[in-house]
Amino acid sequence: MLDYGKGKIMAKENIYEFALKKKVKKQVETKRKGKDGEEETVLSNRTVSVPVKFFVKKPTRRMADEAEVFYSIQLSKAIKMGIVTKAMLIKKYADNGGALSEEESKLLLKSLKKLNDLENEYKLCFVNKTKESEKRSEGLALEIVTLKRELQELESSLQSVYQHTADAKAEKEVLLWYAIQLAKFSEDTEEERQFFEGGDFEEQLENLYDKYEEDESFESEATSTICKVVGYWFYNQEADKKSIEEFIDRDEQ
Repeated sequence: MLDYGKGKIMAKENIYEFALKKKVKKQVETKRKGKDGEEETVLSNRTVSVPVKFFVKKPTRRMADEAEVFYSIQLSKAIKMGIVTKAMLIKKYADNGGALSEEESKLLLKSLKKLNDLENEYKLCFVNKTKESEKRSEGLALEIVTLKRELQELESSLQSVYQHTADAKAEKEVLLWYAIQLAKFSEDTEEERQFFEGGDFEEQLENLYDKYEEDESFESEATSTICKVVGYWFYNQEADKKSIEEFIDRDEQ
């Protein structure tokens, strides 16, 4: 599992950004006439709405490498728990018959092997670090994205079964990992900060769930939007702001 896009992952850019209103209590200055007729300033506590900006950052190359390691660890854990992989499930269908025809099963197995070979070659490009390997990595990235799209179409009839595989479980975990790592926010003129708090991934994940489960809170809305954006970007890494907004609008209808 890799994050390819066009083979170039740029830091300090945003995949998407949005703003929400947060209700806070503030001391507000108001003017009024005192008993002596003179104007005076009075401080009173009021609930006001302040804008909070959210950013889903583009991952750095190092972060993409860390995500790949994280995915591999989660996949290994799932396999040790006895959960089958997609490849194991496809082979079972190919041997015993099932949702896919024999020809489709063979094509799927062949495509999965090709994807694995391309991913391994893609990794080697960043070990060599030459101009030729960098150029080759861009071509490989395009091949991988195209092949993954073809696989998604071929696998569509098995999605209900695949969602219980080790691959799907690991993919869900890496999506949450990306959401936690990429989500930033800022209030007023403050610098950007991590939205999901915690000393390690488990604490940050717990914080994500806590924020998501807060009924009708701006943090719940922000968490939901962040997860949607990350999920859409993960499978459509050439997505722009317009296509992301269209996806969010469709999802909310």
